Amino acid sequence: MITIPLFEAVVAIGGRSNQEISPFAYIFHVTQRSQEVAEQTLFVALQGERADGHDFVQEAEKRGAVAAIVEKEVRGVKIPQIIVPSTEAALGDLARIWRCRLNIPVVAITGSVGKTTTKELVAHILEAKYKTHKSRKNFNNQLGVPIELLRLETEHECSVVEFGMRNQNQINYLSKIARPQFAAITNIGMSHIETLKTRENIARSKAEIFEGMDYGAVAILNKDDDFYEYVKEFANCKTISFGEGSGADIKISDIQLNEKANPSFKLNGLSIAMANCVGRHHVFNAAIGYAIALEMGMDQEDIARQISTFRAPEKRGVVSFLKNGALVLDSTYNAAPDSIKASLYTISELTQRGKRTVAVIGEMLELGSHSQEAHSHIGKVISELKGKIDILLTVGKFAKFIGKESRIEFWNHFENSNLAANFLTNEVKSKDVILLQGSNSVCLDVVVNALEDKFEVHGKN
Repeated sequence: MITIPLFEAVVAIGGRSNQEISPFAYIFHVTQRSQEVAEQTLFVALQGERADGHDFVQEAEKRGAVAAIVEKEVRGVKIPQIIVPSTEAALGDLARIWRCRLNIPVVAITGSVGKTTTKELVAHILEAKYKTHKSRKNFNNQLGVPIELLRLETEHECSVVEFGMRNQNQINYLSKIARPQFAAITNIGMSHIETLKTRENIARSKAEIFEGMDYGAVAILNKDDDFYEYVKEFANCKTISFGEGSGADIKISDIQLNEKANPSFKLNGLSIAMANCVGRHHVFNAAIGYAIALEMGMDQEDIARQISTFRAPEKRGVVSFLKNGALVLDSTYNAAPDSIKASLYTISELTQRGKRTVAVIGEMLELGSHSQEAHSHIGKVISELKGKIDILLTVGKFAKFIGKESRIEFWNHFENSNLAANFLTNEVKSKDVILLQGSNSVCLDVVVNALEDKFEVHGKN
């Protein structure tokens, strides 16, 4: 159990207590949720859009809180109230000192696409040897990462966290809290280009991940990415590269997809097959995990075994086999140009089944002035696949530009996912291969659910 003297925490966050603090008062837990408060818990009263944590300070006191971090004093409360300008900033300060209580490696992962799946895969690999903490789904921002780090306990031997961002200096902030020993950047794409304007700005923002790293840390970088050299300049530490190209430290080769699009490949000559994942993009995630695990002293055979048993998170490339023989590739959680391209290449390699390939592509959001260009680019990718996509359905305003550039004869455009679902459920044939991918708010999961309800699921991969 991690313990911190309350007075030390007050100093660390620059707080002012409304009463004298006992030198014997210790913190065993920190939380922003009053329901999670137990004895010796420090409660942080965050102000959110839906609720104000100050309204729950009294409840936290009743549950055993040792003190509360507040922006304004709450009447009728007997425990010490530590007043700060920003409880959110105080939460970050607390997470920093909490993390530093443990001399364990923290693995931080960012990138335009693939960071969540990579985080899950790296944690899955390390769990074979180490008691591993990992951040939960969607806890990857300025609030979520500190919350996750405050879940660390003395039993943990390593931590794997994901860094998301929407603007500059956000990853810098997270890195200086987490103090990662390992930092991996999956790739530099177009996600958040609406706010950052250029890919170079995106690359610079991702490279902020190195700014909180200590001496002796390691950066894991994609050598095939066209911003590799640019990003590497910001990594003042040991770097390990991965990729298919020449000169990569972790050499990826012999990528093949079976009839279910499960990849097999080699990492520095080591043969690996991922029977529970769909698409060649998982190979690059695996290379990151392989590099980190080797650096942490794991045997490469054990690493390969863990990679082979990994299962991708829900809606990030999950395959459903329908009873009518159709195969549904569900990538509806989110979308960016790079991830959609990877999915299109995946289903295009399934044409050996001799059946139709159907791509249902939803609009990609947060691309700003680049929206038309990015969607048109996806259309050109489909055109270059030269007949390997038989039917194209697009959903959402800018998705129409995909169809216009695709040169697909059988193309239909829909304003929303309900209309697309009504159309597709009447058009599906036995053994069709169907890809569904778009930004989460386009709700292509409606189409997936309609297909699974009508034709029933025979199995999932």
